[in-house]
Amino acid sequence: MDIERRVRAIQQEPDAVKDLPLPDDAVGEPRGRSVVRSVRLPEAEYAEIEQLAQQLDVPVSALMRGWVLQGLAEERDLSLLGAIERVLGEADRLRRIAHQDDVA
Repeated sequence: MDIERRVRAIQQEPDAVKDLPLPDDAVGEPRGRSVVRSVRLPEAEYAEIEQLAQQLDVPVSALMRGWVLQGLAEERDLSLLGAIERVLGEADRLRRIAHQDDVA
């Protein structure tokens, strides 16, 4: 098999097996289907995101996905309790920043 045919076969494999059940010995649980989208960002801001992800020891995509899902959750929950929880989360973030800068 030539390399181009092998690459095409590998690219098509996820679509070919996406609806098959997981093997009995598979670890974890199915997460359902996901959608991949591109986001256009200025280079400088993306570099900051990469640096932050490295500091937090998480992949860039996981960090960005978390931010998007957090924003969606905030829009869904417009209750007083939800607002209080967001303020508490921001207070924790500010403490982390203050500790990092030795302000506190």
